[in-house]
Amino acid sequence: MRIKLSVLLLCGLTSAYLPAMANVTIFPMRVMLNPQGSGLVNVISKSTDTRFMSVDVRRVEHPATTQEKEVKVKMGSADSLVVTPARFALPAGATQTLRIVNIRPLSKEVSYRVWLNAVPGSTPDIIVPAGNDEVSSAVGIEMSWGVVVNVPPEHPQVKWAVDTSAQRLTNQGNIHAVVTRVGDCRDNSHCRWTKINKSVYADESLDIRAATICGAPSQDIKLEYIDPVSQKIVTISGG
Repeated sequence: MRIKLSVLLLCGLTSAYLPAMANVTIFPMRVMLNPQGSGLVNVISKSTDTRFMSVDVRRVEHPATTQEKEVKVKMGSADSLVVTPARFALPAGATQTLRIVNIRPLSKEVSYRVWLNAVPGSTPDIIVPAGNDEVSSAVGIEMSWGVVVNVPPEHPQVKWAVDTSAQRLTNQGNIHAVVTRVGDCRDNSHCRWTKINKSVYADESLDIRAATICGAPSQDIKLEYIDPVSQKIVTISGG
């Protein structure tokens, strides 16, 4: 969640007030669109006031890497999503369901972040409890919630390449998967497993030096990952 303060705090604002300031719950915060190319997000008001919200879409490039960045795209264009409604009023205590649709088939997964923005001026000021000396006055705020949306390809395929010299794992498939563990199985009696628990997207690579597999034959390396379609844990040889 992004928070923009419209005036300067003189003495700071403790993080304990942040949940109370929001009064909006977004669920889920991560969506994998179904094979028909659609998904739903619920925006739930816990406020006593009506909020006005708007939506914008950003494509995520190099997701889950240090090079990750967002690129704003026009909603409904060929390289974007359609989110309806794109602007809406959220009455006190109400729930608004957003429908997210991908409008074109994909050969490789694309990730987006759908930002739900409180329209400036529609978010009530923070209410400061009586007797609190940490905040000099009520503060106007603007908030945004970012929902990660993954659009799967028509024909998902998971394919890995292990470079034991560089100690890197590359996703040569067309959809992301979570790598849970890497196993060094040079000892025939057992494998030495290292926990990873990181997502690797298509055409991206992951540093797995923590597994200390430098120089090991690739056939002696095992990978354990969560299949993005079945959600089952799969174990394969790296060679």
